[in-house]
Parts: sequence; structure tokens; C-alpha cells
Amino acid sequence: MGNKKFYTIDSNGESEIRDLEREERFFTWEKYQNGELDAYNYQWHENFNNYIYDDLGCDYERYGCYIKPNDVVLDIGANIGVFSHRAEIRGASKVIAFEPMSLTFECLSKNKGNKTVVYKNAVGGKYGFKEFSIHTSFNNLGGVTNNEQDKKMFSNKTIHTENVFVVNINDIFKSYNNEINFMKIDIEGGEVEVLNNITDDNLKSLRCLSAEFHKTYEEFDSFQDKFIHRMEKLGFKCFTVYHGDGNLRTLNLWKK
Repeated sequence: MGNKKFYTIDSNGESEIRDLEREERFFTWEKYQNGELDAYNYQWHENFNNYIYDDLGCDYERYGCYIKPNDVVLDIGANIGVFSHRAEIRGASKVIAFEPMSLTFECLSKNKGNKTVVYKNAVGGKYGFKEFSIHTSFNNLGGVTNNEQDKKMFSNKTIHTENVFVVNINDIFKSYNNEINFMKIDIEGGEVEVLNNITDDNLKSLRCLSAEFHKTYEEFDSFQDKFIHRMEKLGFKCFTVYHGDGNLRTLNLWKK
């Protein structure tokens, strides 16, 4: 992996450079849970050393859902760019990365490889500005949500808000001539809006889709079941991993 170091954000919102690959040598779940390691350590672990259920060391890649050489990869919710980095290592010819928050986007811009293009936007169903918030700490990777998601997910203290321009998911596919092969989405509850609005034609143009799902409301399981059924009708297979108490899930989908 070339001993690449990453720009990250500390709890006060200041940029710092870290060797996340080296820090992975000391990763244990106990250290992460008791606060000796942080969310960046977890992010590296889930992308490079997370060998469960036949994955390839990455929670977003398992069974038939994996990046192939020369794939065009869409990374929605790129954060500081760890998954985008993995996609380049796996041989992607282009990575299209979206991250809405300013401090995180600055890190993503510095961390990106030569094959990655970055956009400071959120992704949704229609164009317009939305207010996004960070909760508890600036390095809270799971704390960037819009106001609608806040009502469903968080009661934590908001420490930063900013207005972000949202772009339409279908226009991203149009802009890249429906040549996207692998789509990864991890946007803290915003996946519902994106996946409810993406067209069947755009879904069918993919070979793989990997999504982190958050059960943010009581009827969420119905949404998930309907989406999986929709993908199966389009010719995809699905494997779902339930994490922790089951409210967090990873869906790996791939063409049969």
C-alpha cells in the first residue's frame, strides 16, 4: 500500500497526518471500544483488514461484490478517502468521490490518488442546499447528517453545521455515460433518499453496489426488503451483514 500517510482531523477540528496502515498493527476491538483507537483506525480496519463472511479484507467487498481492474468506482460518502485509496489499489481506472463537509473534503483532496476525482457535494434525489451537521467531535466519522436524518438518528450535541449543495444521483450516472461499474454508498441514513430516487436503468448499468444501511425509523426494514427485491428483479444477488445490535448493516449486491 506504499506506506501512504493520510490527512485526518483531530477532535478539535485541526488537520494532522497519520500513518493509518502502521496504526492498524495495534488494532483490537477492545482498544477501539475503550477509546485507545479512534474512528479513523476503525475506517482503515473495515477497508483493509476486515475478513468476515468471505470478504476481501473490506466490508464493502465480499462474495461476488468486488472491484475489478479498470473499474470505474463511485464513492458516495468518501470521507477522507480510505475506500477511494483501496479502489485505486484494487485497480480502478477512475474513482469518483463525493464528500460534503469542508474539513473532511480538504483531507480527501490531499489524500486522493491520481485516478480519483473529488466533489464537495452531498448526493440525493434532487438539487438544492441542505444543512449538514457534525455531532460530538470533528473526527466523529458517523456523525455527518442532514436535518431530516438528525431527527431519526441523533440526540448528540451538534458542534458544526454548514449548508451543502446536493446533486442528483441520476445526473452523476449521466455525466459519466453510465460507465460506473462499482458503487459504494455510506452516508449515514441518506441512502434511503438516494436509492429511492435512482432509476432502474442506472442500477442495471452497475455490476456491483455496496451500501451501508442505518435503521433510522421503524419502517426501515420494509424499505430494505423492498430495495433488495427490486435489485433481485434487476438480476442482482444480495448478501447482508448485520453489525452489533443489527441497526447497522452492510448490503453487498452483484450481478448474477
